[in-house]
Parts: sequence; C-alpha cells; structure tokens
Amino acid sequence: MAFQVDRSPFDPESGFEYYICFKPPTEVEGDEVESRISVEAALSVSETGDVADISFMLPKMCRNDHALSFLKRDPTAACVENRVFIALPGLNGDAVFNAPATLELDHAGRIVAIEINGCIPKTSTFRPGHA
Repeated sequence: MAFQVDRSPFDPESGFEYYICFKPPTEVEGDEVESRISVEAALSVSETGDVADISFMLPKMCRNDHALSFLKRDPTAACVENRVFIALPGLNGDAVFNAPATLELDHAGRIVAIEINGCIPKTSTFRPGHA
C-alpha cells in the first residue's frame, strides 16, 4: 500500500506544501481529523520536488502501537526509537530540508496524515568580503 502524497503548486515565498495521507483510501471519511500536533519534519525531495523520504520525531502521546496503526501497515514506514522514517518507493532524494509540519490524528488517536507547511531552502546570509 502506498501513501497518498499531494503537493501544492510551487510558491516562491514558501516553496511547496505537502500532504501525506497514511490512512487507506477505503477508510478515509469526511471530517475525521480530531487534533493536530506541530512537529518538525526532515524530508528529502527529488529534483522535480517530489517527496522521496520523510522523517519526524513522534510526540509523546503518539508513541504507541495504536497511534501508529496506519503507518505500521506499510513496509516503507519504520519507527526507530520514537522517530518515524518513511521512504516512498521509486523516488530518490536530491536535497534534504527541515520544515515545520503538522501531524493529524483521528478521533481514535491514530495518526492519519502529516502536512508539511512550506518547504523551501533558506537563502544564505553569507556575503563575501571585498579585498
């Protein structure tokens, strides 16, 4: 089972925004998101802007098998020492970024999705000196 990944059009100010749904399409219902938790995600993207890999630290309330039930169904996802690693098949990352993200939980406390809120590298403030 592959996760559903949606990507916004590129915005020069904020970059891309991604929405990765972990819940199978047959189980997705309307207004199922009960709570949201802010996290920081590390992701690698391909040269075309597609997400190849993503990693994030689990909040304390999500460090249980029930909260991870949708993630554990997929062999591309792993949880090691409270950090989730997901490798999306068929993609290779060319660049790695840290970005603010939001985990979405359903009414049962299961992680159903992650929203990555803008992914654009910060420009360097380094200015070479003139001799």
